[in-house]
Amino acid sequence: MEERDGFIVSIGCRKCGKCENICPNGALYRINGFVNVDHGKCDLCMKCVNICPNKALVYME
Repeated sequence: MEERDGFIVSIGCRKCGKCENICPNGALYRINGFVNVDHGKCDLCMKCVNICPNKALVYME
């Protein structure tokens, strides 16, 4: 298993859908409209973090 420097978490998702289909690896998924991150698929490209207008997707070290 690869050691990671950090990970992306979803905190306070407002279900706006701006991150829909932005992840090239399919790491984002929704439960009841709220975005979640599959850390096994995420390569920390930060596209979701950069596009979220609510700052709900956050990089954590």
